[in-house]
Amino acid sequence: MKTWRMGLALVALLCALLVCTVAGAETRTGTCGANLTWTLADDGTLTISGEGAVNNYSYTSTYTNGSYVYKTTAPWGAEITHVTIEDGVTSIGGSAFYGCTSLTSISIPDSVTSIGNNAFRGCSSLTSITIPDSVTSIGNSAFYGCTNLTSISIPDGVTSIGDSAFSDCTSLTGISIPDGVTSIGDFVFYGCTTLISISIPDGVTSIGGYAFNYCTSLTSISIPDSVTSIGGCAFRGCTSLTSITIPDSVTSIGGFAFYGCSSLTSITVSDSVTSIDRFTFSGCSSLTNISIPDGVTSIGDYAFSGCSNLTSISIPDSVTSIGYAAFENCTSLTSITIPDSVTSIDRFAFSGCSNLTSISIPDSVTSIGVSAFYNCTNLTSITIPDSVTSIGDDAFFGCSSLTSISIPDGVTSIGGYAFFGCTSLTSISIPDSVTSIGGYAFYNCTSLASITIPDSVTSIGNGAFSGCSAKRYATLDSAGAKALGAA
Repeated sequence: MKTWRMGLALVALLCALLVCTVAGAETRTGTCGANLTWTLADDGTLTISGEGAVNNYSYTSTYTNGSYVYKTTAPWGAEITHVTIEDGVTSIGGSAFYGCTSLTSISIPDSVTSIGNNAFRGCSSLTSITIPDSVTSIGNSAFYGCTNLTSISIPDGVTSIGDSAFSDCTSLTGISIPDGVTSIGDFVFYGCTTLISISIPDGVTSIGGYAFNYCTSLTSISIPDSVTSIGGCAFRGCTSLTSITIPDSVTSIGGFAFYGCSSLTSITVSDSVTSIDRFTFSGCSSLTNISIPDGVTSIGDYAFSGCSNLTSISIPDSVTSIGYAAFENCTSLTSITIPDSVTSIDRFAFSGCSNLTSISIPDSVTSIGVSAFYNCTNLTSITIPDSVTSIGDDAFFGCSSLTSISIPDGVTSIGGYAFFGCTSLTSISIPDSVTSIGGYAFYNCTSLASITIPDSVTSIGNGAFSGCSAKRYATLDSAGAKALGAA
């Protein structure tokens, strides 16, 4: 009797376990749209069936081991390995598979027309995917961070690719953009470090900001005549890009567009471009020459800074201003002609151009900015036109090969450190228009034998002539400082 009761108890326990197992199995299915159901098998295979659109989902973020981990809030969770979407499903919802890091394969039917924002973001185990011809749009960040995705075919029906759609797909080597696409959005291929080549179709009118930023393996790209604008940082850090032709259709190039393209040896800029924005070609250290088209009116801050192999450049008559540090550290630049149209040379414009031997400043220039020719150590001569009224601080600092300079009658002030360390300077003429000489203006000009300070000068800064060998100075009038001896 006791044995019989124990047997009954065991049977009851087994039944209870079976019920729990069945109940557990029931929790692995549900709805994900008005007429859609999902089922998740024990092996991690998710099947979505029915008709209509998969719901849009959100995602959670958890800070773990110094970084954030993002996962979809979809009911099937982020541990799925395979996805089969059956015919009848029309769209894949936003963030549906965000952070499913174990997902290796997915089957998308011809009934799907759109892939939502963040749909497959962070699916780092996904190696390939076939997008059916029925799809017309790919959402923002749809495949962002699919780091093992090596290839993807975008069908001809796609007309829209969202921002950051393939950002950080670091294993993607090539991709073909269909003819129906009219714009390449911001950050679309950002950080695709193994992307070697890409063909941009004729229908594209704009290339967004950061579109190919840090595509370090990209060696060449053809920009079609349909493109009218190239966004800021579009090709920034494309260190393998050797040449590029910008068609005449392009009217604007954003700042930093080719920043750090260190292998770029030549570039043709469209005649339609009217300005070279800040940092556009900065750090293009292999660029040897460039032709700036006649329509350009301004050269922005740092536009060509660090172009250390640039030997020559032609600045057209249309340019009116040369920006801050525009040609800073162009160490191979030996000469440059500034056109009559330029009215100002900004600070550090030619700073560190150590092989620049001569430069002609036109009569149109009224001011020479701070450190404009700082450490141009091979500059032997320069003519400052009568139109210039001020010479900024550090303007010719460290120009150790400069032997003589004539300061025009219009100049009223000589900035601090203006000729600091010009050790080859033997003579200088200061006109009667000058009223002030800044501190350390001629410091350590060891070859300067004599200098005459006109009566118009009312103030001389500290150490203005310290380290000079000059023994004779004119006496200042009573309104200014006292007579100076050699310091």
